[in-house]
Amino acid sequence: MVETAEEVAPLVDAASVLIINGDAAELHIDQWAETASRELEALRERCRRSGTRLVLLSGNHDPQLSPDRHLMLADDSVFVTHGDAIDPALAPWSDSASIIRDRRREVENSQQEEERDSLAGIFHACREAAAAEWLAHGDLGTPTSILGVLRKPRKMAAITRFWISNPRKVNAFAERHAPRSRVVIVGHSHRAGIRRIGSREIINTGAFGVPGPALGVVLNEDGLHVHRLVKRGAWRLSPTIVHHDPVCRLRRDDLQSSLPAVAG
Repeated sequence: MVETAEEVAPLVDAASVLIINGDAAELHIDQWAETASRELEALRERCRRSGTRLVLLSGNHDPQLSPDRHLMLADDSVFVTHGDAIDPALAPWSDSASIIRDRRREVENSQQEEERDSLAGIFHACREAAAAEWLAHGDLGTPTSILGVLRKPRKMAAITRFWISNPRKVNAFAERHAPRSRVVIVGHSHRAGIRRIGSREIINTGAFGVPGPALGVVLNEDGLHVHRLVKRGAWRLSPTIVHHDPVCRLRRDDLQSSLPAVAG
């Protein structure tokens, strides 16, 4: 939903490390693949010029982009993952939800119990399930649009159900796989929000497009801060802090040990 790398240049320049939490580029859809690949490389180059380390986590729209699908930051108090692993069908509103669900189930059934219950096993199954969507139907995996939703009331109902239930399911997923986390950062559903469940904050950073708004999370030695992203020529952080957690702190000396050995 961002057409050029320069649209996020202020975010690059503001960060020592920029983490994109999945769905960075639509590389598998023929009509967008060439542009997406070019702009992704432009983003990498923009980060190099700025001295910003770029970390790309894979989502369901770019499952092969990176081997990394989650991060544990700030002494494991912050769990970052795209959020598609939460539902068996990844995106239950998708026209190909049954294809995705069946492929994920197939991969999981081939795994040993220990692997199936691990994050590595879960994310492997999700990667295979996401790829199955367009392997079966080519460009079927295009993003959901407002017009597409209006044409299919059942899709809107599925999206609404997902929005309502997702924070609780994200919390349950974190309780099982990241029990020390006090904050979980996800995206995927496009619906921004901050929801407290028990002792854990679920932060969904939303999307640059509909329905918005987009949120950006800053994590540093002063704690965790959530800002709206606003477009003033390009996307940048609003100075207004909409949420602050002073406990989740990321010291610069601890940063390298928290990040993948190879970043995007």
